[in-house]
Amino acid sequence: MRIAAGKTTQQMADLVGISRQTYENYENDIGKFSYAYFQVWCDHCGINLNPIREQFKALRTIIDDSKLWRKSPTPRKEKGEVK
Repeated sequence: MRIAAGKTTQQMADLVGISRQTYENYENDIGKFSYAYFQVWCDHCGINLNPIREQFKALRTIIDDSKLWRKSPTPRKEKGEVK
């Protein structure tokens, strides 16, 4: 995305106020960055996230309408179960 937009790693880092090295670590899949950073980078690289946002809104409506509740991502240990 950065290369296609003609941006340097320093320019991308400056957009969210992090060091160039930290940004390069993110590009190399070292560490995790926030969604807020991702939004800024997409906006400055001409990537439109609105279609994805609209899909999430639609899913939220479906979940709310169905009265579905979140489940814990970690399965609960049953009584007497040895881990």
